[in-house]
Amino acid sequence: MNSFMELLSHFPGFVPSVLMGALLVFWLLAIIGVLDFDSFGPHFDADVHLETDVDIPAHGGGGSHAEAPETLMALGLDKLPFSIVVSGVVFFWWLLTLLAVSLLWKWIPLPAWIAGSLILIAALILAVPLAARALRPLKPLFVVHVSANKEAILGKACKILTLTVSEKFGQAEVALGSGAPLNVRVYADTPNTLTKGSSALIIDLDPRSGRYRVEAYEA
Repeated sequence: MNSFMELLSHFPGFVPSVLMGALLVFWLLAIIGVLDFDSFGPHFDADVHLETDVDIPAHGGGGSHAEAPETLMALGLDKLPFSIVVSGVVFFWWLLTLLAVSLLWKWIPLPAWIAGSLILIAALILAVPLAARALRPLKPLFVVHVSANKEAILGKACKILTLTVSEKFGQAEVALGSGAPLNVRVYADTPNTLTKGSSALIIDLDPRSGRYRVEAYEA
């Protein structure tokens, strides 16, 4: 196997290549606002930091949540969105598989299906710690900082950035004074009329997920 297309289209390279293709489609849809980057997979409890001891009312509807598995905690990936963890692991799995097939395939004196299976297993085992090392620096970006002064966000108008908003999905932009707009994750009861560019009002906060509940609002 020499050409790149052969590596992509033949076993074992096509297995992670199919997953990479699906993830590329997912992230393209997330970029244009059709999907939320954490709209699939389990939702682990967010790392929420409160600036002072102020009770903030919890609200259901932010999606189901669970404690992160011990494996993710040991790797330092427990606070990252599931989609980012999967994307990192699949990328390194795909890369290591193609490299192994390109460099080692002719040196493995085994039937093709056995050699390919061994490469896939070994590449996946190596991909997990590599992805963990690459993704751990991103953890601070996903820490949810909840302001003790709820008026900083709650009660403000926002602009919806996604094509739809549901109980588990949504992004919005909030203008805070003269500073740069703040992008926040939001949710709303369905059915609703919220779509990209709609005005909405932030009325509640789910402190476990860091999502804000919104309703349609006309200034």
